Amino acid sequence: MMKGLDGIDSQPGSSSSRSSSKMHHRATSQTIRLGRVQPQAPTYRTIFCNDRESGLPLRFKFRRVANLYFLSISILSTTPISPVSPITNVLPLSLVLLASLIKEAWEDWKRFQNDMAINNKMIEVLQDQQWVSVPWKSLQVGDIVKVKQDEFFPADLLFMASTNADGVCYIETANLDGETNLKIRKALEKTWDYLTPQKASEFKGEIQCEQPNNSLYTFTGNLILDNQTLPLSPNQVLLRGCSLRNTEYIVTVVIFTGHETKVMMNSMNVPSKRSTLERKLDKLILALFVTLFVMCFIGATGSALFVDKKYYYLHLDSVEEGSSQFNPNNRFLVLILTMFTLITLYSSIIPISLYVSIESAQFINKDLHMYHRETNTPALARTSNLNEELGQVEYIFSDKTGTLTRNLMEFFKCSIGGEVYGHGVTEIERGIAERNGMKVEEYKSPNAVQEKGFNFDDTRIMRGAWRNESNPDICKEFFRCLAICHTVLPEGEESPEKIKYQAASPDESALVIAAKNFGFFFYRRTPTTIYVRESHVEKIGQIQDACYEILNVLEFNSTRKRQSVVCRYSDGRLVLYCKGADTVIYERLADGNNEIRNITREHLEQFGSAGLRTLCLAYKELHPDAYESWNEKFIQAKSSLRDREKKLDEVAELIENGLTLIGCTAIEDKLQEGVPGCIATLQRAGIKIWVLTGDKIETAINIAYACNLISNEMKKFIISSETDAIREVEDKGDPVEIARFIKDEVKKELKKCTEEARSYYNSGSAPKLALVIDGKCLMYALDPSLRVMLLDLGLNCHAVVCCRVSPLQKAQVTSMVKKGARKITLGIGDGANDVSMIQAAHVGVGISGMEGMQAVMAIPVVIVGLFDKDVSASLSKKYPELYKEGIKNVYFKWRVVALYAFFSIYQSLIFFYFVGTTTLTAKNLDGKMFGLWDISTMAFTCVVITVNLRLLLICNSITRWHYISVGGSILAWFIFVFIYSSICHLFGRENIYFVIFVLMSTFYFYLMLLLVPVAALFCDFVYQGVQRWFFPYDYQVIQEMHKNELNDTGRAKLLEVGSQLTEDQARSYAVSRLPPQISKHTGFAFDSPGYESFFASQIGVYAPPKAWDVARRASMKSRLKIVLQK
Repeated sequence: MMKGLDGIDSQPGSSSSRSSSKMHHRATSQTIRLGRVQPQAPTYRTIFCNDRESGLPLRFKFRRVANLYFLSISILSTTPISPVSPITNVLPLSLVLLASLIKEAWEDWKRFQNDMAINNKMIEVLQDQQWVSVPWKSLQVGDIVKVKQDEFFPADLLFMASTNADGVCYIETANLDGETNLKIRKALEKTWDYLTPQKASEFKGEIQCEQPNNSLYTFTGNLILDNQTLPLSPNQVLLRGCSLRNTEYIVTVVIFTGHETKVMMNSMNVPSKRSTLERKLDKLILALFVTLFVMCFIGATGSALFVDKKYYYLHLDSVEEGSSQFNPNNRFLVLILTMFTLITLYSSIIPISLYVSIESAQFINKDLHMYHRETNTPALARTSNLNEELGQVEYIFSDKTGTLTRNLMEFFKCSIGGEVYGHGVTEIERGIAERNGMKVEEYKSPNAVQEKGFNFDDTRIMRGAWRNESNPDICKEFFRCLAICHTVLPEGEESPEKIKYQAASPDESALVIAAKNFGFFFYRRTPTTIYVRESHVEKIGQIQDACYEILNVLEFNSTRKRQSVVCRYSDGRLVLYCKGADTVIYERLADGNNEIRNITREHLEQFGSAGLRTLCLAYKELHPDAYESWNEKFIQAKSSLRDREKKLDEVAELIENGLTLIGCTAIEDKLQEGVPGCIATLQRAGIKIWVLTGDKIETAINIAYACNLISNEMKKFIISSETDAIREVEDKGDPVEIARFIKDEVKKELKKCTEEARSYYNSGSAPKLALVIDGKCLMYALDPSLRVMLLDLGLNCHAVVCCRVSPLQKAQVTSMVKKGARKITLGIGDGANDVSMIQAAHVGVGISGMEGMQAVMAIPVVIVGLFDKDVSASLSKKYPELYKEGIKNVYFKWRVVALYAFFSIYQSLIFFYFVGTTTLTAKNLDGKMFGLWDISTMAFTCVVITVNLRLLLICNSITRWHYISVGGSILAWFIFVFIYSSICHLFGRENIYFVIFVLMSTFYFYLMLLLVPVAALFCDFVYQGVQRWFFPYDYQVIQEMHKNELNDTGRAKLLEVGSQLTEDQARSYAVSRLPPQISKHTGFAFDSPGYESFFASQIGVYAPPKAWDVARRASMKSRLKIVLQK
């Protein structure tokens, strides 16, 4: 065990990976001495935020095989064996790498600035009995720190004292679990007095705690104060990354700093991401290099065999420098040197333009369809080398809160005394009706109350009308339970219009807002009292202020799944109000009144199928003597130093029984706009969605239903640690036995679910499968011995939901699918807790809120990649199945590469034999035969024209940018060759002086420019025609179906539309104002025989295209045209 600060040794700048690796070699606990007034030496412990080993960008750039290849070629070109000038290879490579380095350096500089901004944030530390501001990076373990309202916690802290009553504070944990609702933390009573700097300077103590680890929801430790050992729990620990809310300030002690904080232990080193296409290009380049090597080896071998002394007139055995390359006395040396010469000469077989790219991410940044108007936030693409992955994503890993949902809870419906109230229609009900072809009409009364958190409409119980119901007394208890049974804090003026509520969960806030709108306005709270302004209790229109003394609060937790409050009325009446999950409430109801119980259960099922979050409400009258006896046990359990939580739960069981059911509430968690439709579209496109959230399992399942990720027709596999068997083992407190038992249970469940899934698929009538697993079980399921089983089950499921997971577990699940299944993954989230997942995926989405002649050849390729599109955006949404071709990678298989290689060989033969005949027949105006430079210039000119025309041939849509790039590329070549041919004599190259002028003065030159491209592209033309006619891709079928429709590629000018229109109206208006433009699809403009195969595939039926239907379809179209003309 380490004693005090002197025993803590942490090197500044150590990475999180090194910190975690050291952790396993330390003792199981550490001791921290507290209360130091003077700051410690900065060499002991310093916070380095976002520290990581990023390395030099150059190292990453040279992971590209092509760059390594051209570096080697550039080195060879500087040697005497090179037949070309070094500048030919060195200049393009240097420019490409320079551009990449500048880009990487700029991104690193921005990251460095961000790190410095965080490191230099100020925080108040106790020094010499006063608060002194110091930067975060100067914090030391053991420092006493003052944190003010709305400030972030700079380290993992022990909560000691608060300006709030009862030593409580409210924190926001959005950066850890994505939840924006507030959490309550409570300090130990022994430390409540250390609030002022004078009192805090007297504080002396020690913390014995666990070693740094990545578990966000657990903490084990003891505070030794005044020779008394006080147990610590997660309720007294404030984690770095969270922020203080609704509390003026708190006093804390630093426990862990830097890379030993829990949030940093959950982080990962920032990976250097490379697209799958880039990796495939590396393999292709290796294949091309093997081909190049074979060609060069054959040529070098022939050269070694050819050299002979009998060719004396070639002076092969000359002693001049460089002549040893062809010395017949050393044929092996001839083979080696000629090999390198040929490699340099044939290096253009692998063009450097293959990797030349521009910042295409700018087009994402300027996309108005990805612009958030309310916050004036455009899309921001932070990398440009992963764009190719967006068309091949097969698995999406999504956070829930803030990504799928708005985390906005609204009171929607309720059931009181067996009667349902509320007329609204949920998003799920509306979606189900639309899928069944039904139209839902929602009635909305003109006087309905509209307020954030309250979307209820039913005049029967609004504005005091509940007094006219058949069960007014039950209604009154229902509303009082909403107004009293909670831990909500009111803020602002004590008026219904201006008051604000701060709650531990948005559900609680929605319930209190509902009570306010029902006439039971909670407006003030003290440590022991709640004040409620009640309307219409005695008679309609009468308002009275009621005061309820809060005697006990039995808090909600994941095990209890309920919350209770014992209160005393002003007349001395004692009542226990309880709210919680239906399963736990029904177990504790008094016997009798089965009719209301059964009717309410039906209502619960009805609300649940509509995607609403339900809670049951109950109450119990308490006898004073029975309460006093119970309260003594409660106080004793509350002051217990060991197993306090367990004892409090046991005492709560003694009073939470014999309850009377009041009714139930139904709350809607509002989804982000268009989420159900988006998920349905993604699933039609063949994309599988995994939701990874820190929420409770019940909440996550409700949201999965709400966004149509899970439906009632699915077979659900639920692997949860909340079982009686696991709880029984956990109660024994043996960590080794707990770990062994849970692992065995998880293994058993995984095996059972996997076998059941296989039996479904073998039966031939398999329902869609869904897997739900919580974080504790996931921890063991990710063990190497069970990971394969988990992956197998997950891949066979239509949807997967992981609950109560840590940021590290999110990353581990993503990496498991990415590496284990070798599928393209995308991670999307909105909080710091999602960063590791985003980094682990191939593509990460964060929610807010070159040169020379070869570069000229590359420009048209880049333009095609940026502006070419197979179908419009609207058609892509209409037919999401088109995306499956990207997932299957049908456009870049080795078969496709081999086909292109065949065409390239054919075209090279055309170039060689067509242009080669020039040496036999063609003559210039002086009657001389064309020379080497004349023929080579003509050949390269034909290559430039042919390649650019071939790009136009493979385009799906042609825009002005295609014409500009292709025409500009050809024009740029002529400009270059004119200038170079005119000035080359200045560099001693007389043999190519005015060569282009000589060529352009002959008829033969123009004849070659016409015939060679046509002959070279003949095979491509025929192949594309046959492929489109007989074996069309799905997108080609859609092209033919919609070839006469208007194109929607124009940019919607949303920002120019008047403010009187809504966003959707503005978008529609802008699109309607676009100039009409017919989409110009190349290829054959006739019906393709592949319609059946495309639409059959949408319903899971294989229907291959029938080639013999071509004539029939063509004739049908001809007859149709004749009829139309008549």
